Amino acid sequence: YRGAYHYARPRLPLSSATDQARYMVSVTGTLGGGADLPLVLDLEETGGLGPTDLAAWARTFLRELETLTGRTPIIYVGFFFWRDSVGAPADIASRYRLWLPSYPVDPNSTTFRPLVPAGWSTWTFWQYTSTGSVPGIVGSVDVNRFCCDPGTLASLAGGGRAAGNPFGNFDLVTRFPGSARMEGWAIDPDTTQPIGVHLYVDGVYASATTAGVVRADVGAAYPGFGERHGFSVTFPIGSGSRQVCAYAINAGPGSTNPLLGCRSLVANPIGNVDGVTASPSGGLQVKGWALDPDVVAPIDVHVYVDGAWGGAHRTSAPRPDVQLAYPGAGPTQGFAVPLGGGLSPGRHQVCVFGINVGSGTTNPRLGCQTFDVKTDPIGTLDSVTRVNNRITIAGWAIDPDTTGPVAVHVYVDGAWGGLTEASLDRPDVAAAYPFYGALHGFVLELGVPPGPRRVCVYLINVGPGTTNPLLECRVV
Repeated sequence: YRGAYHYARPRLPLSSATDQARYMVSVTGTLGGGADLPLVLDLEETGGLGPTDLAAWARTFLRELETLTGRTPIIYVGFFFWRDSVGAPADIASRYRLWLPSYPVDPNSTTFRPLVPAGWSTWTFWQYTSTGSVPGIVGSVDVNRFCCDPGTLASLAGGGRAAGNPFGNFDLVTRFPGSARMEGWAIDPDTTQPIGVHLYVDGVYASATTAGVVRADVGAAYPGFGERHGFSVTFPIGSGSRQVCAYAINAGPGSTNPLLGCRSLVANPIGNVDGVTASPSGGLQVKGWALDPDVVAPIDVHVYVDGAWGGAHRTSAPRPDVQLAYPGAGPTQGFAVPLGGGLSPGRHQVCVFGINVGSGTTNPRLGCQTFDVKTDPIGTLDSVTRVNNRITIAGWAIDPDTTGPVAVHVYVDGAWGGLTEASLDRPDVAAAYPFYGALHGFVLELGVPPGPRRVCVYLINVGPGTTNPLLECRVV
């Protein structure tokens, strides 16, 4: 017979118990053979934990071993350590066999009976000396007795018992028009090779795949099993609400093909609000995409501003990125909804809802974004550079009330320095503020006296705004 024990190093968080259990199995394997003993937790140190935390740590470790091997582990612990350091939790003692260290003065005494920790009626293994000798091993060794007869030992060691069943996780399912994609991972503790995963829709077999996709996170969590245990499979699915379930298919002598999880799919619209941009005279444009998994055709989106009706629009803009991410979706699932002017200065919230055209149950909110309506000029001072006694000032500026250029005034050390107009080509500004065009850049060169100089840039209001805002000051 053979076996293995793990000398525990308890510590918080409790996930350290899971990590140590997984590491043990990655080294030993599941030990599921007929002459293999269950794995053993050797609990001799507290790691600074109190009884409550130490008992929780032990439970976490033991349960993880059971998950990985399909067998009930054994716990090695002494009478006084169990009582004083672990707190003698009855639930652990009632579930796991005891390997007891207790050394009498005379190891060969026939009358000595070791103290059995609370919760156990007897021991399964008794380590009665640490100074024994075994042929072929140099020096002293631990020697143990087994509680019962050879048949019981054979049964405990395996005797044809099943090893571990697969385990894993159903991470997510994404619905497309006419199909869905399921992702997750699965491991069978009896092998490092990928295993099968079967998919069911509404209780009916739908598809099968192999969990052989690289998942570095799974490989890191279960060292020794490798990284190729992920799965990602796209399969056909009808319209309407559906339930999708995934099962891991046993590759070893386990007793079942366990359920990894189920997800309910409701065919409500999906989408996103990508952004809100300003337009002259307090107007806005909201952009994004939307689709209904039941149809390929465009759908309607409704817009609300500060909770009030803002208008309806149908998806009509090309969005190849959406079509790539959601196979089966139509080519024009984007929207760009213009909202009229007249919004008061200040912060506003824009929300968009997808309108159901299929079997879904609701018109879901696709997203909300806040936006500040401004009446004073805005911009950025990109750079102030100096070569000898000349400085160059560059940036961009927009007045929200007009698409025309903005005047830029510069002061040096509080005194007038010069002016220019923000009318140079800036494609980046046009991309960020599409209603205003690209002609909003400025560059101004000034001569200055020697020495450090404080340069301040102001934007001159051309609309109903209340101020000529300071863009920024810099010392050069």
